[in-house]
Amino acid sequence: MTEQTWILRVAPEPASCRVARTELARFLTPLVDDATTADAQLVLHELVANGVDHARTPMLLTARVRDGAVRLRVRDGCAVPGREQPFDPAALRGRGLQIVGRLSRRWGVRRHRGGKTTWADLGVARDRPAADLARDRPAADLQLVRGG
Repeated sequence: MTEQTWILRVAPEPASCRVARTELARFLTPLVDDATTADAQLVLHELVANGVDHARTPMLLTARVRDGAVRLRVRDGCAVPGREQPFDPAALRGRGLQIVGRLSRRWGVRRHRGGKTTWADLGVARDRPAADLARDRPAADLQLVRGG
């Protein structure tokens, strides 16, 4: 049961979405199936785009792979969590977290000193939460969890 980790720092600019997708695919391709890689790329794109549009701070992106399951995390410097918008077929924007919710097994937001981390689990389901969930969350932090 080996675990592989990927880390990337990106600036709060639109080009970071493309860079994140490309680098994540390079990391995931030898580790998980094509469908999981494609879903993870889209989820990460949406989370980074939210950071670019709303947090407007540099972001730390991480991915951990364990037994075919992927945990994505985007840490930014804004404590305000994103909110999934109600479906509106006429809206030009506002579907990012809907996409995250549909493609992820579960996702959530943790506030911490200096900002927040938005995370999403994809791929093969596990019997227990990823080890990194408990490791980096002080007890006083707020955690919002959404099922997929």
